[in-house]
Amino acid sequence: MKKPFSKLFNLLDKTDRHVEDKIEKIPVEKIVPNRFQPRKVFDNKSIKELADSIEVHGLLQPITLRPIEEGMYEIIAGERRFRAIKSLHFENVESIIRYFTDQEAAVIAIIENIQREDLSPYEEALAYKDLLSMDDITQKDLAHSLGKSQSFIANKLRLLKLSSPVITALQNNDISERHARAMLSLDNAMQYEVLEKVKDKDLTVKDTEQLVKNRLKQKETQINFNDDMTFLMNDLDNEIQKIKRHGHEVLCEKTEDEDTYIINIKIKK
Repeated sequence: MKKPFSKLFNLLDKTDRHVEDKIEKIPVEKIVPNRFQPRKVFDNKSIKELADSIEVHGLLQPITLRPIEEGMYEIIAGERRFRAIKSLHFENVESIIRYFTDQEAAVIAIIENIQREDLSPYEEALAYKDLLSMDDITQKDLAHSLGKSQSFIANKLRLLKLSSPVITALQNNDISERHARAMLSLDNAMQYEVLEKVKDKDLTVKDTEQLVKNRLKQKETQINFNDDMTFLMNDLDNEIQKIKRHGHEVLCEKTEDEDTYIINIKIKK
């Protein structure tokens, strides 16, 4: 017996079988984007090129919609086509109406993008996360269904742990996925620090990996130094207390800047 997840994957094929379906003209104003759309950034240039093609040749493939409340329709497949149509200010768009549940609509929208469009690595990771939240699907199930290795899925999901500045840089193609993955071992502050150096100096992936190693080593050295200084300062406090117990008045002032500890001790005779 097929798992529910496999059956949902098969729904994607059904969205293409529009030869036997009745094509309806639906008012553009009655159509809303898919709420489960994994793509967060659309390339305006490619949308413009698609719009130019539609203007000359017409819409070669209808979009797929599902009815929702109050006479409105939600896009199941074909949001790029819809955006292009909307930019041309067409009143209606040729559509196929399908009846899907929220879960089915989500799966179709996600898989359509994974299979047919170039999602950014981060958007792809989000899509995998969304799929894994459905029907108790494991990474192994997902990898098998998509024809990927389990390690491929796991590595994509790790990108979700990146800090916001790194994610933004990845979304804007300022860095590659391998650049971003190299920063995963760093905390958020260090990720930002390394990211700025990568962009400013246009570092290669290899250079970035070495920079990360050096930064981690530097952090370890700083931690060891700070730990040692903590013990020394505690020892100093203990010695001051000993002097006080012998009846001497002790004034101790401690300050520090970025590079220096300043300790001023006065012992009254």
